[in-house]
Amino acid sequence: MTKEELAGIMDTALVRTDATETEVRDFIEESKRYPFAALAVDLFYMPLAFELLKGTGIAIVAPISYPLGGMTTEAKVRQAQYAIENGADEMDMSINFAAFWSGYYDAVRKDIEAVVKVAEGRIVKAVIYVPEMTDEEKVSVARIAKEAGASFIKTCCGFGCVTKTHDVRVIKEALGDEIKVMVAGGVRTAEQALAMIEAGVDRISSSKPFDILERIEAL
Repeated sequence: MTKEELAGIMDTALVRTDATETEVRDFIEESKRYPFAALAVDLFYMPLAFELLKGTGIAIVAPISYPLGGMTTEAKVRQAQYAIENGADEMDMSINFAAFWSGYYDAVRKDIEAVVKVAEGRIVKAVIYVPEMTDEEKVSVARIAKEAGASFIKTCCGFGCVTKTHDVRVIKEALGDEIKVMVAGGVRTAEQALAMIEAGVDRISSSKPFDILERIEAL
């Protein structure tokens, strides 16, 4: 696999509470060296990302209710509307974890459906948290997300969590190609990226992609 091929199935991100405009600018400019599938920044930096990524083919990802998912549906919809107004092509939306673990699956479904409706065909990734879920819960929430119209399950928010190849296989074996899987959290080497691809992942998210890409052709 070439670094260009790997970049084509990677999302990268600078979503950090202390990220300055200069850091975001520098990160975006470095990212433009590669044909990434998408790049995520905080909502505040969406207009900047739109300006800098115009014409590159790299999609702009908006984090919705990130990372905890506890906003009301109305608040998530408003965030999604703002993101679209400012150039978002995709949305990474944290599911309502409190509702899911309380057994309110219909509320989780309606929450996702509302953002999918506002997205009007744009990719919506339903962000879950596999380290705290049983295999049965991973499959259950993936089915809910599929029924709600999400394009992807994203395995976690990437903050302090690690996704294993087992997590990917569990979802893919249960749903096949009914919903795509994006892995986040813990992919920091080219070897880990290749292991995730072998497990069946459709996209890989990494906030530190450059070392991975420079190493991939040496394997």
